[in-house]
Formats: sequence, structure tokens, C-alpha cells
Amino acid sequence: MKIGLLNIALELFKNRKFSKIESVVDMGSKEIRIHFDKMKNSFNQAGVKFNEKKYNILKKFPKGKRISTKNFWNDMGIKNYKSFDINKSQNSIYFDLNYPMTDRQYLKKFDLVIDFGNNEHVFNVGESYRTLYNLCKKNGFIWIFQAVFKGNGFFHYDQSFFEGYAAANNLSIVHSCYIINIDEYNQIVVPCDKNLFDILDLSKVFNVHISYVFRKKSDKKFKYYYQYNLDQKDSPYLVSYINNTYPPEKLYIPTKKLSDYKKLAKKGDGEAINWLRSIGEEY
Repeated sequence: MKIGLLNIALELFKNRKFSKIESVVDMGSKEIRIHFDKMKNSFNQAGVKFNEKKYNILKKFPKGKRISTKNFWNDMGIKNYKSFDINKSQNSIYFDLNYPMTDRQYLKKFDLVIDFGNNEHVFNVGESYRTLYNLCKKNGFIWIFQAVFKGNGFFHYDQSFFEGYAAANNLSIVHSCYIINIDEYNQIVVPCDKNLFDILDLSKVFNVHISYVFRKKSDKKFKYYYQYNLDQKDSPYLVSYINNTYPPEKLYIPTKKLSDYKKLAKKGDGEAINWLRSIGEEY
């Protein structure tokens, strides 16, 4: 957890989005990677008290030992914390995300399930994100933070991955943003809009990540999906916003039929044309 994610978490607690969270599970044995002074400043700005003594080691950051993110979640009043990892570090529970999670003591047991740059290292990535969904309680939250540019895993994640994950599985989107790293540990949080890449000088950034926080609205079986719902031609979706508020909480509702997209395509609508081409439909 670096400064950008810390500030988003504090914002969601401050806005009472996370006010009812009692249990958290991390995919991967995550550590706090923030200098003490920056962390203290963020807590002060949010008006949140924390146990400063626990974080004294961070005064030497990036040198010195690392401490688990469990400390942060505990300071936010969440005592039920677990993490899964194949390396068993930071007291994590051994689990290989390439395979289905079948242990009933964990399924649908957590209010917040987190992937902070872990699942991109799992080759069977579809299974790993099904596990995220299955670990989360109904009305709980799933938080995914992944690389868009200059990541270090098997995969990069475009905005369409998150929007499809939400649309296919009846998730609302509570918060979404890009996190731009100007060096390894300094981050800037900006709204999640792909037009950003038209003006961003990528030669001057360390890397770019994308963050989505979902709310799980039902306990229905997880659905694998195709981009744009190609397997369900009568229920297409495109990424669009009713307004530009930040952060938006979005719900997916049917807005157009296939025939509507064909009419738009005949009028020259670029998005409709691209969507119809992707599913092999004539117009």
C-alpha cells in the first residue's frame, strides 16, 4: 500500500462508504510502503487518529523493515484481517489463486476483498478474480488496483476489464481512478478517464495504475464474460457516464437494443459501429 491507496481508503472511510466494514482479506501479503511523515499527514488531513508508535519503523523508509497493511486496517477499527499468499509471509495463509477456492470457512465471509497488485502475477487470472468475488459477502466491497502502463506482472488491465467485471456480475462501482506514479513512491490520484492518455507524457511517469472499488449487490454465481457482452448480444454495454462527478457510483442498466445500435451505426455513430463490428453484425 502506497500513499495513493492510503488516501483513497481514508476518503472512503471519511465518506462512510467503508463505515460498516468488519472484515478484510488481502490477496497477497501486503506491506505499507509510505514514509512516516506522509502517512501522518494523510491521517491528520482525514481527521483520523492512529497509533504512531506502530509505524516508527517507517521513519527510515524506504530503508528498514516493512510492516503489514494489517496495522492500517486495525487502526481503522477492523480487527478481522487475513491475507492469502503462496509465500506465507506476514502470517499469510497459503493459497494458490490459480485454482478454485473451496474452503467454506472463507467463502462469502469478508466485507472487503482486496487485490492491490497481486492477481496480475497469477497465470489463471480469470479464476483469481472469481475467487475475489466468492470471498466477498453480499453488500461487501471488492477493491482492485492494477497496472495500466509499465506494470511488472503477466497482464495489464484496461478500463474495459473493470467495467465488464461489474456489468457481468451486478456490481456497482463506488470509486474509480487512475494513480500516476511520478517516481516509485510518489503518486497522484486523478479521475478515471481514458482521454487522460491523449495529454499525458508517458515518458515522464514511472508507471500508471488503475483502481476500482466495487459493491457486491447479490450472491448470484460468478459469471465469466466477454468484452462488450459478446456472448449476450441482446444486452450490450459501452462505457459511458451520466455525469462527470468524482468519484461516481455507477449501476449498469439496459439502455439500447441491438436494433438501436444498428440505427446509430447507420447515422455514423463511431462507438455503435465499433461494437457491431466486434460481434460480426452488419448494419
